[in-house]
Amino acid sequence: MRMTEAVHGESDVALTRRRLMRNTYLVLAATLVGSLVLRDARVIFGVTLGGALGLINLHWLSASLNALLSDAARSGQAPPWAASKFILRYLVMGSAIGLALWSGRIDLLALVVGFCAFVGAATIEAGYQIYLLLAHREDATK
Repeated sequence: MRMTEAVHGESDVALTRRRLMRNTYLVLAATLVGSLVLRDARVIFGVTLGGALGLINLHWLSASLNALLSDAARSGQAPPWAASKFILRYLVMGSAIGLALWSGRIDLLALVVGFCAFVGAATIEAGYQIYLLLAHREDATK
């Protein structure tokens, strides 16, 4: 058990989830600062909207998946409406992105960069996990 677990009483999964969310916000904030430096309204709006949609999508996917898995664990089978929640999420996200692009006030690349802030967070977490693995391995060889 690591020291952070003993202090907070959280599992590795909960700690990783917290770090991923924190890193997502940090990546999004850094991207927003970078877009502000460019001083292009289309880029700023694209990053902002993409980040907001990405966070909504992440929360919605997590909630849907947790509900699906808990129902499946209780009854032993997936509920009949399970696929419809995922299809609805795709339709809502696709419609929001389509409307934003149709308006012409959003830069497509900036929207994609904002939407993918979680990918940056996952990359940071992967680097952190590799660091922990290598640091632990060096401690074991001493």
